[in-house]
Amino acid sequence: SKEVIDMMVAIWGKEYVSVHCEITAFKYRMRLGSKPDQPIERDLQKAKWYEEKAKELRPEEGSDYWILNHGAN
Repeated sequence: SKEVIDMMVAIWGKEYVSVHCEITAFKYRMRLGSKPDQPIERDLQKAKWYEEKAKELRPEEGSDYWILNHGAN
């Protein structure tokens, strides 16, 4: 069976899913310690997972997406 994150990449592409991951990591970091009966480590672990996934999916410099959004060198 395919992971949901892989399905998201297939539908929306790496660039948009990497942004989603960055936003989700931010959400987990902002709520650290605010959910009762949930250890801080759990949210921190999730935030780190999403940060790593965003880094993995981020478009490479020089790609069409990169040039469109950052300009050519």
